[in-house]
Amino acid sequence: MPRSLIPMARPLETERRDSSTARVPDVSRGHAIIVTRYDRDRAVVLHPDDYRRLTALDEALAEVASARPLPSEAALAAHAAEDELLGAVEDPQEIEKLLGP
Repeated sequence: MPRSLIPMARPLETERRDSSTARVPDVSRGHAIIVTRYDRDRAVVLHPDDYRRLTALDEALAEVASARPLPSEAALAAHAAEDELLGAVEDPQEIEKLLGP
């Protein structure tokens, strides 16, 4: 089941219903029908291909957002230099001296 970036803290749950139990209009690819009641959005009807694309994009975005980038060689060298000096180096000229050309 895809992870979700929506601030619900849980993935989108899917429920299947037989078409004889719900009256849903046909919707073409690339379109969404927002069903309202008393001026409030109650549901959204999507084409099945659009729904699969939306859930795949949500899963891919969650994967990218949770990935931790690997530090560059320069960043590793800067951290090592700071560790040797026992403190953070914030002066740009000092950083340049420590990292070299």
